[in-house]
Amino acid sequence: MGWQAGTGLGATGEGIVIPIESKLRPKKMGIAFKGYREKTEQSKLEARRRGEVVSDDEEEVRPRQSKKGDAKEKRSDAWKKPKKVKTKVEHKTYEQIVAEAGQEPAASGIGQIIDATGRTPREVASLADISLSSWTPSTDPTRIPEVRHNLRLIVDACKNDLDGLAREAKALEERKRFITQEGIRLQKKVSDEAELIARLQQVKLVVDDIGAKAKELASVYEATLDDFSPLFSTLLVQYPVEFDKYRLDEIVVAAIAPMVRRIVAQWNPLQDPPGLITTFRTWKQALKVNSVDKPPDTQIDIYGARIVATPPAIEKPMTPFESLLWNVWLPKVRTCLNNEWSPEDPTPAVKLYEAWSTFLPPFVRDNILDQLILPKVSKAVADWSLKRSTVSLHALVFPWLPYLGLRIDYVLDDAQRKVKSLLRSWAPADGALKDLGGWMEVFDKGEWDAMLLKYVVPKLGSLLRDEFRVNPRNQNMEPLKQVLAWSTLLRGSVFAQLLETEFFPKWLDVLHIWLIQPKVSFEEVAQWYSFWKSSFPDSVQSMPGVARGFTRGLQLMNTAIELGPDAPTMLKRPDLRAEQAIANASMKKSTATKVAPARIQEITFRSIVEEFAASHNLLFIPTGRAHEKSRMPLFRISSNIGGKGGLLVYVQDDAVWAPDGDEYRAITLEDMVLRANK
Repeated sequence: MGWQAGTGLGATGEGIVIPIESKLRPKKMGIAFKGYREKTEQSKLEARRRGEVVSDDEEEVRPRQSKKGDAKEKRSDAWKKPKKVKTKVEHKTYEQIVAEAGQEPAASGIGQIIDATGRTPREVASLADISLSSWTPSTDPTRIPEVRHNLRLIVDACKNDLDGLAREAKALEERKRFITQEGIRLQKKVSDEAELIARLQQVKLVVDDIGAKAKELASVYEATLDDFSPLFSTLLVQYPVEFDKYRLDEIVVAAIAPMVRRIVAQWNPLQDPPGLITTFRTWKQALKVNSVDKPPDTQIDIYGARIVATPPAIEKPMTPFESLLWNVWLPKVRTCLNNEWSPEDPTPAVKLYEAWSTFLPPFVRDNILDQLILPKVSKAVADWSLKRSTVSLHALVFPWLPYLGLRIDYVLDDAQRKVKSLLRSWAPADGALKDLGGWMEVFDKGEWDAMLLKYVVPKLGSLLRDEFRVNPRNQNMEPLKQVLAWSTLLRGSVFAQLLETEFFPKWLDVLHIWLIQPKVSFEEVAQWYSFWKSSFPDSVQSMPGVARGFTRGLQLMNTAIELGPDAPTMLKRPDLRAEQAIANASMKKSTATKVAPARIQEITFRSIVEEFAASHNLLFIPTGRAHEKSRMPLFRISSNIGGKGGLLVYVQDDAVWAPDGDEYRAITLEDMVLRANK
């Protein structure tokens, strides 16, 4: 190709002469690490051949191989906080700096002076030349801008200083005013404290008088608590604030406690229930009786609405007077009630409770009811028997009902079971039950009616049916009187149905027999009619069924008078039951087309069925049995007072279920009435 040894490459021979050498870089070393030179000898020679300057002292810096220990130490030092090295400051003079720089200090002098006071700046030799030059004021804003700027800075600085001084003066004025007000407040506090000390000294004198009076009365055998009244009134009237603040009721109770113990020891709560109550009532404010501290209202903002939160209940300790009642008065009452009082005579205990109930704290009142009175009353109710007991169940329970509140179920549950058992075992021969009318308000109305229908009405019907006879010659009114005694206890429709079924058929039969006699005396019949009508109370006579029975008798008498001599053959025998059935059928037809109005009251469907049956002169009688599949109680809808015949039903899911073959199916109320009268 024309190349010759010792010449460079290329057409002109300007290329490299020595072949390119390779140089191995040490392991794990980056480019130019710690000044490492990567230029080879070949590259240096070529550079010299081209005329470039190459330093011969370039030494190759080889990193020494670090040991494992040094590497670990360096890695550990990387996480350490570098040590702080205190830099020492050395001050040098101007002459020292000039000497170190190798220059001579300039000659002392002011230097170049420029006179800028004129229209054009000029250089002067000395300051004297400036003072000798004339100066005239000028309004040119472009002149001496440096001076104007400096003056503006000075003005701003002075203004800031003046503002600071003004603020400081205002703060000092406010502090002076505060100190003045504080002085006035402290003077007022000193005067108030002096006045308080004087009042407390007066209170101490009254307290000393109370202590002296207590010691004096302690040695008197027949002393009374009324001697303390003037001193207690002085404390309350003249020093009410100190009385509440320093709890002077402790002094009052401590003064009367010895005498109260002596009086209570001789007191019989059952014979003298209001003992001590009169005196204590006059001292009600001094003894802090039933005083209630109003808790602070805590308002909470919930979604913008202000709601008063109820503060947490805090258990308060007993007041001195409550402690006196608990430790002195209550033990005496407990002893008398446990050992001397009998629940069969509730009057003394009721008077004691009435006299003290509004005066006692709630926990003492509850203790008397829960631990002293109610246990004995409950035991007396549980042990009560109609044959063995000398008082009625009503006399045991009812005097305490106004005071029981939520505890009423504790006594009434057992008492109601006793009443049910009493009615279940009652027989007409036992006579009317005493005080039974009061229990109507205790029982639910539906429960009361169902209980009487089940246990009493069948027995009254049997009494009229078997033992009552209408005999104008020798009339026995005792069975009827026994029945009439229940007129205020039974529902009006039930009682009227009882008389229509068992009394009026017999009575009308006798009246018919009398009217068909050949020589009947209508005057005697009228007297006999008036006698029977007057035998019934006005409340019974006003019942629709009873009034209908007497009206039917009056119609029979009028028909007999109209027939005259043909009455024995033409006067038909009255059939009250058939006439009543026809009337009921016509009533059913008229009411079948009417739509029952919607009931607004929240009542049960069973009460609706019961009222519907009663409006059609039907009885809704519990049978005491349950349906086998649904386990719902069964009722008998019947017009017979004895509960015979009629329709057997149960109420479930707002429907009346009646037998349809072997199964029970839901029927309407009209169908129920029709099937019950078949």
